[in-house]
Amino acid sequence: MSIFDKVKEMFGDHEKSAGMKSKVEDTVKGGVDKGAAKADERTGGKYGGHIDKGADAARRAADKIDGQPD
Repeated sequence: MSIFDKVKEMFGDHEKSAGMKSKVEDTVKGGVDKGAAKADERTGGKYGGHIDKGADAARRAADKIDGQPD
């Protein structure tokens, strides 16, 4: 089970709330961005391409939380 599945499960009771899933999606994407920036900083930019590629994949996965295309 991925972290996104766990987030979906946590907020499953709130599916009827219109903006809840979008809010969770935005929060996850913000965390991905902060994590990628920190990783890039800590590695001195040496692995920037790899970090960006992983962060992009994580953002695409986060797009699926609310079930709506962005």
